[in-house]
Amino acid sequence: MKNIVSPFTEPAITLLRRVTGDDAPLPGPQSSLLGWSGRGRETAFSTSLLDQLGLPLVTNPEELSQSKDLIATGRTHLRQDRLDLLAGSIMQHDKDRDTTASGTPLAELLAAGARSDLSRALYSASEAGALVAGSRVFEGLSLLDEATCDHRSNPVCASVLALTYMDAGWAWYRQGWQRGSPKTYLPQFQEAFGTAAELLAPVCALEHDSPLVASTRCALLAGLADADERVVDDFEDLIDLAPTMPGHMRAFGLHLLPCWFGSYHKLEIEARRTAARTEDVWSAGGYTWVYLDAALQDGACFAFLDTDFFLEGIDDILARCGTQHIANMLAAYLSRMLARERGDGPDRTQRRALQERRDRILRSDMHEVHPWVWALMDSGYATPGNAATAGEEELEIGTQQAWDTICSVFSKELAQLA
Repeated sequence: MKNIVSPFTEPAITLLRRVTGDDAPLPGPQSSLLGWSGRGRETAFSTSLLDQLGLPLVTNPEELSQSKDLIATGRTHLRQDRLDLLAGSIMQHDKDRDTTASGTPLAELLAAGARSDLSRALYSASEAGALVAGSRVFEGLSLLDEATCDHRSNPVCASVLALTYMDAGWAWYRQGWQRGSPKTYLPQFQEAFGTAAELLAPVCALEHDSPLVASTRCALLAGLADADERVVDDFEDLIDLAPTMPGHMRAFGLHLLPCWFGSYHKLEIEARRTAARTEDVWSAGGYTWVYLDAALQDGACFAFLDTDFFLEGIDDILARCGTQHIANMLAAYLSRMLARERGDGPDRTQRRALQERRDRILRSDMHEVHPWVWALMDSGYATPGNAATAGEEELEIGTQQAWDTICSVFSKELAQLA
């Protein structure tokens, strides 16, 4: 297909550099638990101390429980070959813009569940270096393709199948990346994204009034040669369709980084435009949502960031959606930003302002510790499928990350309690 990146073109080389460079995270739906560079710990972790600080540890919060339940439902419906029921449920949630209390779209959770078996098999095979043409895992993809053959006009079925093909493309790419030779499997990556593009071609997100279709189109950008020209329009359509879903704004910011399809100047402009378009929902919060993951991934963003506007947006987000999930997430993101090495992140004035706001969240807005949120923030913007990966390892890592931050903020209180 003409619009898919060729392995012999400059855009393909640029894509490889973007994805595998030191300044860019490995893309695709995944959960990457990276190291935490917090302060040294002087006080041993204690749930009793957390309770005394008024920050009890909650290992299975409602957001995680609901997400896991919906992912399991989507997986079960597909396993039982109940495509009509699955598609109907996804379509209704998509139409009604249903979300969790913190803004995760229920339609995307069900869709993530529907493809979770195949996605997990694909990524497991790629991690083992076992993806080859004719692998049994591709038999499952072919079966899903055949099962949805009579439902291609259904925007939900087209989106779920397209997302699964993109999972396959990223699995191929990841296998090459892990071997130190990303170009090796670029043709397979192209082929998978080409199939996804064909599936989406006849489906219009605006015509169907479907955030899920629009989100799937944005996921396709990584395989398009003209993504630099399309990224703003595609994400504007998505955000306008579903302004109450902050994950889309967060993804927009990441896609606007220079290592992807934008520039720092474009990121600043689009963050302000997004804030203006979503003002009735988030007030200044749209600016913050667009910058949140971008600034975490690329410290150069801080040279362009309007810190006062960013912090005003945090206040507006908490005023409009001050769930414990959101409070934990913002505290974790600010802590991660503050952990960046000097010279590669906020300057002294910004650091002081961000730290003051982070500390205020911990003291005034957070009333529970959700370790899952702290553990998964390093995976970039949180895709709905990340809920399926939350296990004991994430619990341990997230708990320690949160505790490190709490120790630095409540050092005096902990010294008195110890």
